[in-house]
Amino acid sequence: MDIDKLVRMANQIAANFDYGADKDKVASGVADHLTRFWTPSMRAAVIEGHKKKTIELSPVAARAVEMLKPPKTGAL
Repeated sequence: MDIDKLVRMANQIAANFDYGADKDKVASGVADHLTRFWTPSMRAAVIEGHKKKTIELSPVAARAVEMLKPPKTGAL
């Protein structure tokens, strides 16, 4: 999937969740949504892009991505 599309989707999700004063709670809701509805490869791509600072996420989306655990890769 195109990283620009993932960024756009993450920012839209964050904007839809962004209500209330507790931004950590909002970001936690976004992170939960990304965990439940995005594939591991989608999450990995946005985590990597954020880590390398090659993508521009809104502050809430960035905080949510920072809360995500990197998807497990490979077999045990």
